[in-house]
Amino acid sequence: MEAVPALAGAPGLLEIAEGRRRALQRGVKTPGGRLLGRLSQPRRRFLASALALLTGEFEVVLMLQLLVLTSMACPSHGAEACHPQHEDSVKRSIGAGRGRRAYDRPVAKEGSKPGSRRLSRRQFAAMSASSAAAAGLVGTGLGGSARAAGHRVEASVDVVVIGAGLAGLSAARQLHRGGHSVVVLEARDRVGGRTYDHRIAHNKVVELGGQWAGPGQDKVLALAKEMGIKTFETYSKGDNLMYRNGKLTRWSGDVPPVNPASLVELEVMITRLNSMAAQVGDEPWKAPKAEQWDSETIETWTDANAHTADARWLIQLVVEGVYGAEANEVSLLDLLSAIHSVGGDVFTLVGDAQSIRFVGGTQQLSKRLAHKLGRRVVLKAPVESIRRRRGGFVVATRDRRRWRCRQVLVAVPPPLVDRIAFHPPLLPSHAQLAQRQPMGTAIKCNAIYDAPFWRPHGLNGFAISDTGPVKITYDNSPPDGRPGVLVGFFEGDAGSAFYDKSPRARRHAALESFARYFGERARHPRRYLELVWAAEPFTRGAYGSYNPPGVITSIGHVAGKSVDGVHFAASELTPEWIGYMDGAIRSGERAAAEISTALG
Repeated sequence: MEAVPALAGAPGLLEIAEGRRRALQRGVKTPGGRLLGRLSQPRRRFLASALALLTGEFEVVLMLQLLVLTSMACPSHGAEACHPQHEDSVKRSIGAGRGRRAYDRPVAKEGSKPGSRRLSRRQFAAMSASSAAAAGLVGTGLGGSARAAGHRVEASVDVVVIGAGLAGLSAARQLHRGGHSVVVLEARDRVGGRTYDHRIAHNKVVELGGQWAGPGQDKVLALAKEMGIKTFETYSKGDNLMYRNGKLTRWSGDVPPVNPASLVELEVMITRLNSMAAQVGDEPWKAPKAEQWDSETIETWTDANAHTADARWLIQLVVEGVYGAEANEVSLLDLLSAIHSVGGDVFTLVGDAQSIRFVGGTQQLSKRLAHKLGRRVVLKAPVESIRRRRGGFVVATRDRRRWRCRQVLVAVPPPLVDRIAFHPPLLPSHAQLAQRQPMGTAIKCNAIYDAPFWRPHGLNGFAISDTGPVKITYDNSPPDGRPGVLVGFFEGDAGSAFYDKSPRARRHAALESFARYFGERARHPRRYLELVWAAEPFTRGAYGSYNPPGVITSIGHVAGKSVDGVHFAASELTPEWIGYMDGAIRSGERAAAEISTALG
């Protein structure tokens, strides 16, 4: 054994072997060179290594194995630290290869656990495989790669997070800070989930996804401050507009200028909703009247409590703005839970929660979180299946990549959970929940003008209407007001009616609506941008999922509950700020704490 280290320095032996292997990989003047030239690079390396063994390099491999054993692999850290699934190997492998994007910021080295120098039979075999890889005989090009079920394993980590929106990234950051190894798999070619910014000028964007915050949303505001993202108030100087029964009316304040009887009725209804919401805690299925409230829609309750058309119309407008759905689709208990989640006031739900914006857009939050996580975030990695195996999991993507882990976090909108194949299947209650919570209907459009021409006329850009398809608008201009931007929404039935129409038809309809409220000049933007969220395969709707009657009281209690190492997070799965970016962050941090406890 003492002579083995000396062999490693035998003049030219390793250099000759390495030169032969590289020549074989290139297919240059070697037997089988033509065949190798036709193969992909990973397969060429693998075949080259096999040929090298057949042509006399086996001695080199054997010597390298013996070298590893006699030097005790990693004297300072113990044999356990040199296992091919060790964290350092994981870091090298995450996001590498096949031309896919990854966040390539250098990853900080994790601390190593002290281990015994005594080698088990399993560790002996593992180091043999490791030394073969060091000699160039494992053709994956990934230091930590292995094989599972005939497919390449990219890495072994403590936690695989599925989804790089605010929920998934917030969870991943907290887990990483807690000393756990983690990888985030994102199906899209971008991070941000339901936030998505489109650049319109230098350092200026329009948001095609979620964009607002408000007082009390401490998590998202704290994250913005930490990341150096400034905030500004939604433009509100001037009058609002209401288009009702063919008539355009200017108004100011919080309450639209409907007839006095409707105002009184609306005030009574809002007071009653707030009082009912106060009886709904963080677990709405346990509310004293949960069965009663969950058995009816918002529409049936409104019809029973409102006798004026204006009051019924305004409640319907609230529902469309919150859910992207119609009042006859959503459980009354769901609305009461949403009111409870924002502090117990309907006016917060429809007013203050839309009062704060972020300079440069909201997708920055996710981008900066992902940047800090570096190569732990892997894009273009749509997850196909999650299989339980040997006390952990194997998570597989559609392009046949695999990751091993101890715990899994599924951080996608609830209706998308059933698009992942679970082996063994999820509990029937979880499977049913994914099927019974639909996504809302919303198309978001932005019309961009040279300047906010409505401001000199004393208007703040906010309009509500009983005539669609765009029934709600806001001033969406950058902080300096250049360019001017109006944002509008096709929501509920008005949105689904335009799903299958052409982009040109949607543009025409949106600009017709803007012109109805702001005049002929609104018909001629210099640019028009839209996003049909139902057409996004990894979202399938907006603004979030909602509960039809009967869902909350029958199986709502399983929402967000972990199942034997599989955890869930999303903006819908939180008792505070349901459906908001703040809620997504809270949900991710809750799941991370749950996972940390499970990992021990």
